[in-house]
Amino acid sequence: MLRIVIILLLREIQYLRKRLASHKKNSSNSHKPPSRDDPFQKRGVPKRGASGRKPGGQKGHPGKARVMALPGQISQTIPHKPQSCKRCGISFGESHESVPAQKRQVWEIPEIKPSVIEHVFYSTTCSCGHRNRPDVPEWMYSGTGENLQALIAYLTGEGKLSRRIRQSILENVFHVPLALGAIQNRLEDTSHILQGACAELENELTNQPVVNIDETGYPHNKTLAWLWVFVTNSFALFTIRASRGSQVIRSVLGELFDGIIISDRFSAYLKYHKDRTCGLLQLCWAHIIRDVKALCTEPAYGSSKPFSLLMRQRIGTVFRIWHAHKHNTLSREQLIALTQPILLEMRSFLENNRNAPSQAVSKFSCQLLKKWEHLFVFLSHQGVEPTNNLTERSIRPAVQSRKL
Repeated sequence: MLRIVIILLLREIQYLRKRLASHKKNSSNSHKPPSRDDPFQKRGVPKRGASGRKPGGQKGHPGKARVMALPGQISQTIPHKPQSCKRCGISFGESHESVPAQKRQVWEIPEIKPSVIEHVFYSTTCSCGHRNRPDVPEWMYSGTGENLQALIAYLTGEGKLSRRIRQSILENVFHVPLALGAIQNRLEDTSHILQGACAELENELTNQPVVNIDETGYPHNKTLAWLWVFVTNSFALFTIRASRGSQVIRSVLGELFDGIIISDRFSAYLKYHKDRTCGLLQLCWAHIIRDVKALCTEPAYGSSKPFSLLMRQRIGTVFRIWHAHKHNTLSREQLIALTQPILLEMRSFLENNRNAPSQAVSKFSCQLLKKWEHLFVFLSHQGVEPTNNLTERSIRPAVQSRKL
């Protein structure tokens, strides 16, 4: 009877731990975006103690100031001369000599007036009686020039502004009246113009040594589609597809991509890597560390300390050595030599935690061991980062656009 009570209490404790951990989840210990964090929930960030130094730039810190424009860049010079002496009050006339003592440059925007270009198409009657008139180019029917169309695209892509705010800026700042439908039509025209450049970048992806990949849901034509982003060290390619499966990666990178892919642990990336015969896969450590933090209340095997604490200590040691290499303190050979003993210890730690009393710890340990060959590619290959943050930053403007 007592044994049954103990088993029931242990199950209840495990259930309550899970409930407690779910209430404490935020962007630092789960895959929730920072925008969904509770603003009133404390994140556990340690407060900095008083350093005794004054706020602002410290001694020896390189200062920054506005660069003075060159004489050829100055549009107008306005002289300011004293009218009288501040001491005795005598008035200065034109005969008093004045010399430049100080210069101050003020940057200003001139009044913006749109340029309206009128195109007149004449007709000429031939001796045969046929009236001839030149064809109107397709782009003229839009009523907007190239610079205006580029500005609309810039306010959309870089400014991430809503259509009504774009309409307000065009009308009130640039004095160009455009309807919301016309703005949308210009964006679609810009997308059509960029198709050739996108095709060139897609072809170039297969020649890249390292490609970061991520995807997010994106409504398209009133259906749920997926926005995929493929990021290299020189460009980023976005494409909207109806699927979230590995066939999208196969259609973009091909069957025999021999470069290195950096991604999270979503099944599409693992399946694509499993099906191909070449190339490597680096899994994102930012996602792994968040999952480790979520196990902060789960005990480790053979220890009274939490699994999260012991695992993060080992991860932290690896990354301290990695950052020393990033700052050119260690060579690649030294990086590999110093991290190998820690990796062996980490693997042994995960092997032991297969039998951890916590089912969550046991499951997580098995998952990492199964993907072990994909965890530390960044240690031995140049140009490979341990996280997929490059793609996360690239896809953020698209997510903001989707929310707008």
